[in-house]
Amino acid sequence: MPKYLVRLFVFTLLLVAVPVASTGTISYFIAKQDIEKKVNEGNGQILLQNKMRIEQIFKNVEMGAVQYISSPLVASLYDRALTAGHFQNITALSKGLYNLHSIAGVADTYLINLEHGWMISELGFTRADEFADRDRLGEYAQQAKKLFWLTAVANQGDQAAEEGKAEPYKIRLVVKLPMVASSSQPKAVLLVDLAYGELQYDLRQNAEWRNIYVLNREREPFLSSPGSPKIDEAVLSKLKANPDLDSAYFEEQGLAVNALSSDHHNWTYVSIVSIQEITKESRKIAFVTVNACLIIFSVIAVFAYFGSRRMYEPIRRMFAIMQQFGGESGDASKKDEFAYIEDRLHTLFSSRSQLQQQLQGQRSQIKEFFLHKLFMGQVTESEFVYKSGVYGFADNSASLSVLVIQIDTLQDTRYTAKDKELLLFAIHNIVGELIPPDNLIGSLLLDQSQVSLIAIDADSPAELKALCHQLAGQIQGKVRELLQLKVSVGISRVFHRYAGAMNAYSEALEALKRRISLGYHVIVSYDDIETAAATSIQPDASWSYLENSLIQALQAGDEAAALEHFDGYVESIMGQNVQFNDFQILMLELITRIYRLVQQQGGALDNLLGTSAAVQQFLKLSTAADIVFWFKTKLFPPTLAFLKEQIDSQYMSIARQMVQMIHEAYDQDITLEACSEQLKFHPVYLSRVFKKEIGVTFSEYLTEYRINMAKLWLKDSSLKISEIAERLNYTNATGFIRTFRKMTGMTPGQYREEHSKSS
Repeated sequence: MPKYLVRLFVFTLLLVAVPVASTGTISYFIAKQDIEKKVNEGNGQILLQNKMRIEQIFKNVEMGAVQYISSPLVASLYDRALTAGHFQNITALSKGLYNLHSIAGVADTYLINLEHGWMISELGFTRADEFADRDRLGEYAQQAKKLFWLTAVANQGDQAAEEGKAEPYKIRLVVKLPMVASSSQPKAVLLVDLAYGELQYDLRQNAEWRNIYVLNREREPFLSSPGSPKIDEAVLSKLKANPDLDSAYFEEQGLAVNALSSDHHNWTYVSIVSIQEITKESRKIAFVTVNACLIIFSVIAVFAYFGSRRMYEPIRRMFAIMQQFGGESGDASKKDEFAYIEDRLHTLFSSRSQLQQQLQGQRSQIKEFFLHKLFMGQVTESEFVYKSGVYGFADNSASLSVLVIQIDTLQDTRYTAKDKELLLFAIHNIVGELIPPDNLIGSLLLDQSQVSLIAIDADSPAELKALCHQLAGQIQGKVRELLQLKVSVGISRVFHRYAGAMNAYSEALEALKRRISLGYHVIVSYDDIETAAATSIQPDASWSYLENSLIQALQAGDEAAALEHFDGYVESIMGQNVQFNDFQILMLELITRIYRLVQQQGGALDNLLGTSAAVQQFLKLSTAADIVFWFKTKLFPPTLAFLKEQIDSQYMSIARQMVQMIHEAYDQDITLEACSEQLKFHPVYLSRVFKKEIGVTFSEYLTEYRINMAKLWLKDSSLKISEIAERLNYTNATGFIRTFRKMTGMTPGQYREEHSKSS
């Protein structure tokens, strides 16, 4: 169907469709808002009922707890030093705790004496240190209030409470005894834990498609109706943003939220329901409206179709004529008739300029590609002369030279390694602006360098050399001014044939390598370094010492010592005035030793660095400072972390084996030398490892373990002291008694007598 006919047909439909759809939409939204208002009022009433029901449970628990601790029995016994022999008193206190369980919602109760260390719970009379949350007792004692509630943030969807599984408390009442004393340090505490599942059941009523939450004073949910999902973070943030909230209603993230604050402990009750569920009934109105609109659309569509065809007939005849003259009927199916006619006219006038622009863009790319092949030695002299005119190169000149520009370093600048490509591109643009077109045959970015081929129409090499130095100085100054960056420039020898560009490029790079002795921000010509006498590496005796010390520091996981020895190693090498290639080779040998060290420990250097091309990355570094920086930031940190982890793992394994040997042979003549023979390590090394991992010496741990075994036998057996000393491998009872008194402050006989009385 023709596109313009479709548009004409659609426009006719819209004249009727818009008023009908607008009327139906307005009616739907009015009905929807009325339904939302009624449902939200009902939600508020249900939330108020749940609030009153839950608060009544908390008040009943508080009242029961206060009545219990106010009873004469509890008042007279809570601060006494009760033992298992006080059967009647314990039974009376337990009965009172049992009565608290009859209050709705109570799950567990604990009466804990902090002064004498006893506890009464559903497990009976036990020691206070057997309480699961004993670490919190000190926190309870520091609270200013005598009676307060603790709430733990509930895990939404938690099924443990519903299935009856044991779990940590979520809601707990804490009462400090005595309640009327002015001292903040209590003698005992009464803890009442509420059953999370029963409280959830109280929130279950009238919660078919709404979720109810109870938030503490910090606006964190600690109780929710069964099956409630995690409360939406946007809703929670809005509640926290209003700490003085009394009652409120708002909508957030497609949810209708009713919030009601409670004066009782400043808790907040929240009801959340999906607006989509609220407006479920209003969808019937939408269904009726849509059907009515469809019927009207169907009737109008019939009349609009036939009327549009009659109006379109003149346009159809005009379009057919343009197709005959255009000769591209395939394009007509993608556009409407008027757009097709406009496009045909525009194409006739713009095709020539478009072809010229495309050719110009491709010409620039081909020129850079051809120049790249020239520097790589892939273009012959005759081929370059033949194509130089085609690609826009200058005419052949008598003298040529290559300039190579490299960034010295990015350290102490505002740039990072990620900016290097962009900086080189900026330098490339600066070079293109500073070098006159008559002297610049071509330039490109090649392997972290900016390379330019310079020409001068003169036979004198001195003139070209002077021009290159002048241009290099201008480039350095402009880069320093615009980018606040230091660059160095390498200049090749003068050559006269384009085929010599590859050698000239290598010469300029070789000249730049002299920065290792000349420093940064320099202009170096290959003619200047060629006349310098070649120097050979004279190995220094300190090199091997520093290198071995560095490897030992890495092997020991000592980062500070490793960096210190590395700095000394580099300084010693640089003091010999070595060439960059020699320095690179020495550093590569050091990488090889580190690789072997890591491999001996079961690792792989490539895995530690996170790349399989670590050596390739190293070889791309063009300055000594970059190499040192690479060692300190890329190579050493992961290597030290790996080796330190291996050392810690070995220490832990050795210490664990030695402890096991003590536990198994404490009654024998066990020594460090015996452990050394079995573990195949030197006794001094074993002593240091044991002290580091366990915290005490080998002999101290052995003595302490033997004394602990003696304590057990003194309490639970009738063995004589001399028999115990013999079992513990003491040569005589006197030595055993002296050691026991030193460790415990009493003789074995006194220890047995004291513990027999307590039993």
